[in-house]
Amino acid sequence: MINTKEYIESGVLEDYLSGNVSEQERREVECLSKIYPEIKAELEQLSEAVERYAFAHSVSPPASLKEKIMAQLEFKEEEVQEEVSTEDETPVLPLNSRNNSFQWGWVAAASVAALIGSVVYFNAKVDTLSQTVAKQQTELQQQTQQLQQQTELVAGLSSVDNQFVTLKGVEKSPSSAVRVVWNAKTQEVQLNVLSLPTPASDKQYQLWALVGGKPVDLGVFDVTGSLQKMKAIPQADAFAVTLERKGGNPVPTLSELYVMGKVTS
Repeated sequence: MINTKEYIESGVLEDYLSGNVSEQERREVECLSKIYPEIKAELEQLSEAVERYAFAHSVSPPASLKEKIMAQLEFKEEEVQEEVSTEDETPVLPLNSRNNSFQWGWVAAASVAALIGSVVYFNAKVDTLSQTVAKQQTELQQQTQQLQQQTELVAGLSSVDNQFVTLKGVEKSPSSAVRVVWNAKTQEVQLNVLSLPTPASDKQYQLWALVGGKPVDLGVFDVTGSLQKMKAIPQADAFAVTLERKGGNPVPTLSELYVMGKVTS
């Protein structure tokens, strides 16, 4: 929300009408005049005042300009009279009556050009605003979905069937820790990173379930403070995390084992 009174008194509207503004300021004036009626009204009043001033101080074209134009068109009064039928009662305007029409023609042309330019800029601004609104709506939808997912994950923590398994750091990274929430009844697995080193851009951590001594892939995850839903598993004796190439590996790299924890019966 802007202070429209201060904005109007800043002089930017006068600069806009005189063309003495940057491209960003021009777009700002056009946008705000669509949003705030008081700015639009002030802009219209200033525009009318400028137009009245232009008409009041208009300069008549030099007489020589008329002669040059007429010479190029090869107009002669005798030819004009010969081309007019004697039965036509439409009055023929004398050439000196064209002065005012000539001046008004220039003004009309300039007004039309200005109107076309305003329409083009307005349409461009509308397109930009539409794209911005669409982008914001998409981002809002994504944030809403993420919030809903987090809400569902947190709500699932209250189940009495949940088992909380803390994976502690091994020799490679003693200070690391990860917590796994596993529900054997629903087979759902959730993971929360408590402490893990930030991996290189081409690396990613991967969660494994140990079933009968064999590793089962439960998916890769990022180092964030939020709960992350992993692949489901119906049975597990332990869980472990290794650092693998981005996207994960079909088998764990044991030399890159960071944390491990057993499931209590």
